[in-house]
Amino acid sequence: MGTFADIVKNVGTAVSTRVTGANYYDYPPDSPSQFPAIIVTLVSVDPTPVFSGNSFEGTLRITCITERAENREAWVRLYSYMDSTGSGTSVLAALRADPRFGSAVDSSEIARVENIGKRELGGGFYIGFDVLVPFIRAVP
Repeated sequence: MGTFADIVKNVGTAVSTRVTGANYYDYPPDSPSQFPAIIVTLVSVDPTPVFSGNSFEGTLRITCITERAENREAWVRLYSYMDSTGSGTSVLAALRADPRFGSAVDSSEIARVENIGKRELGGGFYIGFDVLVPFIRAVP
């Protein structure tokens, strides 16, 4: 088990190796240059559940930006990244395939998909979505 940076890296690796062509960022870039862009950030940590050691719960935000929001086909491709069963395209399937993210956490689950639609990045409009993933890490 590693640091917060290790958790973020392992999640990015889990998704980018299972989603064809995915480009992983461990920080929110101003304007991603290659798509689909997978951006992983730690959004909360709660040390309250500590019973012993340094255990904690946290939540990750996995943002998937697929491409410019220019036509209907772009939206169809966006939905394929959200489909929970899509082989080679599904961000959700990639997250479920390794819920421990290479042993970086003890448990994780997908809480919800949100912010589906257009967003402005670097002066252009792109489409994407966010996946919130709570996790727990027990550190004795």
